[in-house]
Amino acid sequence: MKRIRSLWFNAEASYSNLNNSPSLRNKNSTDNNSRSKNYRSFSRFDLINSILLLMMLFLLAIFVTALYLTKSSRLTYSHASRAALFNPLGVISPSLGNHTLNYDPEARESSKKLYELLSDFNTAYYDDENMILGSNLFSKNTYSRQPYVANGYIGSRIPNIGFGYALDTLNFYTDAPGALNNGWPLRNHRFAGAFVSDFYCLQPKLNSTNFPELDDVGYSTVISSIPQWTNLQFSLVNDSKWFNPQNVTLDDVTNYSQNLSMKDGIVTTELDWLNSQIHVKSEIWAHRHIHPLGVVSLEISLNTDHLPSDFDSLDVNIWDILDFNTSHRTVLHSTGTDEKNNAVFMIVQPDNVPSSNCAIYSTCTVKYENSTNPINSSESFEEKDISSNIYNVILTEDQPKIIVHKYVGIMSTEFNKNKEQQDNTNIGLAKMIALNSKGNYEKLLSSHKRAWYDLYNDAFIEIPSDSLLEMTARSSLFHLLANTRDYNVSSDRGLPVGVSGLSSDSYGGMVFWDADIWMEPAPMPFFPNVAHNMNNYRNATHSQAKVNAEKYGYPRSIYPWTSGKYAYCTSTGPCVDYEYHINVDVAMASFSIYLNGHEGIDDEYLRYTTWPIIKNAAQFFTAYVKYNSSLGLYETYNLTDPDEFANHINNGAFTNAGIKTLLKWATDIGNHLGEVVDPKWSEISKDIYIPRSSSNITLEYSGMNSSVEIKQADVTLMVYPLGYINDESILNNAIKDLYYYSERQSASGPAMTYPVFVAAAAGLLNHGSSSQSYLYKSVLPYLRAPFAQFSEQSDDNFLTNGLTQPAFPFLTANGGFLQSILFGLTGIRYSYEVDPDTKKINRLLRFNPIELPLLPGGIAIRNFKYMNQVLDIIIDDHNGTIVHKSGDVPIHIKIPNRSLIHDQDINFYNGSENERKPNLERRDVDRVGDPMRMDRYGTYYLLKPKQELTVQLFKPGLNARNNIAENKQITNLTAGVPGDVAFSALDGNNYTHWQPLDKIHRAKLLIDLGEYNEKEITKGMILWGQRPAKNISISILPHSEKVENLFANVTEIMQNSGNDQLLNETIGQLLDNAGIPVENVIDFDGIEQEDDESLDDVQALLHWKKEDLAKLIEQIPRLNFLKRKFVKILDNVPVSPSEPYYEASRNQSLIEILPSNRTTFTIDYDKLQVGDKGNTDWRKTRYIVVAVQGVYDDYDDDNKGATIKEIVLND
Repeated sequence: MKRIRSLWFNAEASYSNLNNSPSLRNKNSTDNNSRSKNYRSFSRFDLINSILLLMMLFLLAIFVTALYLTKSSRLTYSHASRAALFNPLGVISPSLGNHTLNYDPEARESSKKLYELLSDFNTAYYDDENMILGSNLFSKNTYSRQPYVANGYIGSRIPNIGFGYALDTLNFYTDAPGALNNGWPLRNHRFAGAFVSDFYCLQPKLNSTNFPELDDVGYSTVISSIPQWTNLQFSLVNDSKWFNPQNVTLDDVTNYSQNLSMKDGIVTTELDWLNSQIHVKSEIWAHRHIHPLGVVSLEISLNTDHLPSDFDSLDVNIWDILDFNTSHRTVLHSTGTDEKNNAVFMIVQPDNVPSSNCAIYSTCTVKYENSTNPINSSESFEEKDISSNIYNVILTEDQPKIIVHKYVGIMSTEFNKNKEQQDNTNIGLAKMIALNSKGNYEKLLSSHKRAWYDLYNDAFIEIPSDSLLEMTARSSLFHLLANTRDYNVSSDRGLPVGVSGLSSDSYGGMVFWDADIWMEPAPMPFFPNVAHNMNNYRNATHSQAKVNAEKYGYPRSIYPWTSGKYAYCTSTGPCVDYEYHINVDVAMASFSIYLNGHEGIDDEYLRYTTWPIIKNAAQFFTAYVKYNSSLGLYETYNLTDPDEFANHINNGAFTNAGIKTLLKWATDIGNHLGEVVDPKWSEISKDIYIPRSSSNITLEYSGMNSSVEIKQADVTLMVYPLGYINDESILNNAIKDLYYYSERQSASGPAMTYPVFVAAAAGLLNHGSSSQSYLYKSVLPYLRAPFAQFSEQSDDNFLTNGLTQPAFPFLTANGGFLQSILFGLTGIRYSYEVDPDTKKINRLLRFNPIELPLLPGGIAIRNFKYMNQVLDIIIDDHNGTIVHKSGDVPIHIKIPNRSLIHDQDINFYNGSENERKPNLERRDVDRVGDPMRMDRYGTYYLLKPKQELTVQLFKPGLNARNNIAENKQITNLTAGVPGDVAFSALDGNNYTHWQPLDKIHRAKLLIDLGEYNEKEITKGMILWGQRPAKNISISILPHSEKVENLFANVTEIMQNSGNDQLLNETIGQLLDNAGIPVENVIDFDGIEQEDDESLDDVQALLHWKKEDLAKLIEQIPRLNFLKRKFVKILDNVPVSPSEPYYEASRNQSLIEILPSNRTTFTIDYDKLQVGDKGNTDWRKTRYIVVAVQGVYDDYDDDNKGATIKEIVLND
């Protein structure tokens, strides 16, 4: 009874002050009187009094029922009408089913234009329905244009012709020395090669390392590539013409396409060769269920329409090849042919690891189309490092097609350890797999596809309003699944996953914190066994971590920064004086698996897996920190935080916050398990130093100055992911930190920053939509067409990005992006609370959903696994819903109180410390308070099977009062700085921005206020930050009901019209109904316009919103009226700074949030008239172009344009 009553006291925590805190300039606050009136219907004091009177459980149950009935009468489910107020309490009811999200075809269609903002999309395509990515451009080999196949054990990057091995020969940006190289630490020539999971070598020295002196202590461990198993070649006319990646030229190929099916992981390439006389089609796949099996299908056929008149026949030699020269960092053990089985084989060992080898056994079936008789190889070819079988065939017009199926068995020592046939050799198992597969192509293909389809039955993400984001979510899930596996993994070894998975040796294939913090949490809600296998790798290397600690005189264990075959301290991965936070990251990953609680993860797992890792890390950090008697606090020294631009610093904020949190975990877990708990842990956790400026901004490290440029998310990581386990780690000034560091991220930083900002903004900000603008910022600068692979960098040109050769593909970004949706936008967190009486840990799921104005229709997460139950998580336009769809155990859910957030209570610097009003209480240390205090700030629910919990979404307020443009759709018509997205200019966050690429040309942003806007723009403001433009202009497209009606219907008309005649008839009827005559003229009454520029803006608008309509205008003359002009309502208004320049900013001593320069304006419509005099409806525009030019400071030596922080348009 005591516990139940406690929860109900928590449930009634006051929400009456939500968004009523005072704000700064242009804050939009909801009418407080209407809020108060609505809240009186559910008074805080009435609830408290009722609970106090109804002490018995029976009466309390009656009260709960009454409360349920009251709430359900005010709140509907999937598509409730919008209430004026955030309802803090949810409704539990029987499950209502699938919760289909609203689909907005116009929003979906408009979102497809975002693909054009991706790098290299001009010849790419995406088939939404079939989840196929592809390209029609045959180019020289370059890493970003290559797909790959993988199944979690084997993988191969596929070159331009569709199979084989190739070195890169193209860099888009430069031919400077090193342009074709990969990055640190190998800095080797990029190549399309083949890889096997966990096949690591040892190298005495690498081309680049952080601590070369450690090479004298031990070798570094990096991935080896194996002989390229997709290697097929064919030759013509006595081998005078070769079809392979080295010999096929750009001029030889026509009718090219290469695509990747994310549904089944198959890469298909088709092309015509040699004046289109020969058609070549290949399909490559790595079997999803039979992990050691790779398959190549090759079809060679005559294009009979393109054959010369005297054509008789064509001799073709088909080569099945294994070439040791396509392998890297390996030693050739043996190679040969198996003539009996028409096979070739090769065994290689990773450099300096004689205890390991990998065997590849390849055999082919070669048949004419419609023939059942296979062709045997005519001869074998062997050199010391190449083995091949050669098949001679003759193509004629009667027999124009030959079909080759290549079956490759691949077995490594590391995989064989998990097989029942441990006595078999690797080559014996590889041979068995290949020969058992031979001749069963269709059956294997079917089982391969079924294995992929079964995976997707366990996971699906829907974003109905945005094709690009939904594709990125699906592709991210695909890439992570392709490079991991949930079975056939040794529990004694686990699953090491490198930054680039199984298709690249970027970062040497080593395991970083990327695996623990970025990748592992992403598949966990769908495939918890995958996450478990990844974390088992850390458990397997824990014994070596103990040796590392002993080596450096510390107790217990220290993980190195990088790991591979072993977890030694190496020149790439030192254990001390570097990124100590890796020990927190590993511990957090293990604890999160316990908190997720999938099948078999119980207190036994906590005791024997998680507890040793966390306890040992706690004991290490207890010895590592140093007590500063002057401060009375514990400090850390000579380390590197996640921001690797700052090395060998003291008191890294994330590291110290991680130590603080880890020691709290250690205390809680130890008490829960009844283990001995060191009281020193609580003392250090309470008293560890986290540096802050005088303005109460968390410093990334002691002594940080204002010139800092941050490589990647650092301080923000204290909010997420560190905060998702324990509310107390969300620091007092996280909001101010979020604002400050948002402006200091490197524009060319890695794709592991803005997913963190998504989660932080969604959880911390009660105004605007920057959680969603950060989401776009996580994708658009980093995702590479045509195969939706993330690059590590927003700018891949190493000459302009700081000499960084980006890792590719960057699975870290795939994991981060998925987390930004799964945990960021939904507000879902794995969490726990400690019972104050029993000291036992109670696992619960935090749910903190908000409205998503940039994603109309919302998002859906299907088949989310938690506590071995299956959930659907639905965020629609009005409600957040968790559906308990499968399983037989109730789950505990907590919804936090957002009224505690005051994201606009920030006082700006005004040049005088003495005049500053205190904004947030300054603390040099974050002290752990009463652990039950947070209980009073949330509502608890017990969700039983076949029930659903529905809560009304929190509706973020407007950042600027009456801003009709905030949270609306926007696109840039001119280029922006790499890494910037136009959404930042309307996201209600004054600390995000869009910046033109240069300051010379006029920069334009096009805004869509939405259908049937009833407000006219009378005034507004532009926030510039510290870099205002020289002038600003604003143009509008005059409103017309006829235009609106046509725009509203054209997408549906285009989709439903089966042919041109029906389309013309339907459009004609629509025009007739709208009263638009055949000859329609718009009268601009002599207003002077820049005709070319105005019409260009119209064309850009049609291209953005209705490209199909732009095409129709050319076909249907009656639609020419749509080529009406934009009208300038603000013309080249000069900009003057509104804020002084602070000298302290120049001398780098100022750690402050500075006030933003702003330009306010009013619109004088008296000088403008469109259409009939006296008619003002044309002012109620939907489309606006904001144009800026130059920067205010003529002597500025930065070539980039002004920063547009926020655009405010008022009626």
